[in-house]
This record gives sequence, C-alpha cells and structure tokens, in this order.
Amino acid sequence: MSKHLTPKQKADWLDLIIIRDGKFACFYCKQEFLSLSDYLYDHLNNNRKDNRIDNVVLACRKCNNTKPHVAEMQVIAMDKLQENEISNYMREKNLSRTAKKEDTEIQISTQNYEISKLWLIKEIDTREYILFSEALDCISFECREKTGHGSQQSVRQYVNTLTSKAAPFEIVKNDKGKKIIRRKKLES
Repeated sequence: MSKHLTPKQKADWLDLIIIRDGKFACFYCKQEFLSLSDYLYDHLNNNRKDNRIDNVVLACRKCNNTKPHVAEMQVIAMDKLQENEISNYMREKNLSRTAKKEDTEIQISTQNYEISKLWLIKEIDTREYILFSEALDCISFECREKTGHGSQQSVRQYVNTLTSKAAPFEIVKNDKGKKIIRRKKLES
C-alpha cells in the first residue's frame, strides 16, 4: 500500500467518485463544493495508507477534521466503505474503462498494420524497392493522417513483421550500403 494518494490517483478517481457518490459534494454534510480547492480525499476507515478507491470519498475540511472524533460519522463512513466493497462499482468501472482502452488500442494497431502493409505493396510494386528510412517516415505520416496514431516505433514493428521470414518483403542493403525494403526474391 502506498503511503499517500498519488496525484495521478486523485486525478483519475475524481470523476469516478463523483459518479459513484452522486454529486460533487462533501460525503458527510452534503455541502456542494464550489471549486476544486474546497475538498479533500477522506479515507473512510481513517487509515491513510489504505488507498483503495472503495475507501475514499470527498469531504470538506471541517468534516474531514471532525470525523475521527465523532462516532456517528465513523459509523456512516464504515457503512459507506462496506457498501463500496460489496458493490464493486469502482472496480467494474475501472475494468470497463481499461477494456475499452485496450479494444481501441487493438483496433488502432490493426488499422495501422494494414495501412503499413498496403503502403509497402503499392510503393514496392510501383518502384521495386523503397529506402527503409523513407518507408518509416511515410508510413508514420499515413497512419497519423488516417488514425491519429503512428509512432515510428510502432511502424518499425509493423515493418519488422512484414519483412519477417514468413512475410512477402525483405530488408537488404543496396549497392550504396543503405537499407531498402523489397519483395523477397524467389529462390531458384
């Protein structure tokens, strides 16, 4: 367990906590917050090292300072913690977001692989070969134009796949010592 909530956790969790708890307000006194500096992240079980999202609510400074000394507030907090743990709401929400992100990444990767493959086919069928560095630059540009993504690192991986032993292309050096991509020569 982390010693404190990290800034990343706080940023990632704010919207989720608001959705889970119904509004941007103190969990205890229900007073709505007027700005982003009005609230604190309160640990329901008073253990600041227990940084599970189920154990965190938004609270005003007054309630956050009062809760450790008021039994009724502590009971309300422990009931909320139990409700959060039973519902698994936050874990399901995070899993859903993670799955959607992974699905999107897979879709972009698949599209960019196809863009790379089609670009190589078109260029090599037209010119016989292409400089490796030119292919990386041009394919990265095409991918970014069509999908909004396409780092040279990812394009390099697609080209490596398309020039693997089982693939139709190969990387060789030309007579000037530059790396080129061409269709594999059929062995006789």
